[in-house]
Amino acid sequence: MNKVGEWFTKKRMFLFSFLFFIVNMVSMFSVDIGICFNYASKCYYTSDLIVSFTYIFISVFIFSVITYKLKDSTFTTWRNFSIWMVPISLIIIAFLPTRTHGMDFIPITKGTVIFLLTILYTLISLILIIFKSLKKDSASTVKGADM
Repeated sequence: MNKVGEWFTKKRMFLFSFLFFIVNMVSMFSVDIGICFNYASKCYYTSDLIVSFTYIFISVFIFSVITYKLKDSTFTTWRNFSIWMVPISLIIIAFLPTRTHGMDFIPITKGTVIFLLTILYTLISLILIIFKSLKKDSASTVKGADM
């Protein structure tokens, strides 16, 4: 895990998330761009599947931009969280059904879980970044006051 974390530097994390963000946007608007036509169901299904697996990278990209200029310790904390949260989210998404199959009283589908996992990832990332940023600032302020 440590070697994987070291590989994801600020620049690589930004580029990696930007790539998946672009893939998500192209897939999401594939009909509007002209890649898929309305009658091409196989292309539309493939685009929808790609969007399902890259939707969380919208948040990853936004937070990689936010943490790019922050201190390394803040970035490292967020990166370590992302390294395990994103793959777990993708595994959960892979095993969920796309429809409820008649179980409408429990609407656990791929779409709702993707949305909930992205919100959960966003909230936890925000909390980690804010907490880590404030913790460092307050520690340096206390040290400066002691002198």
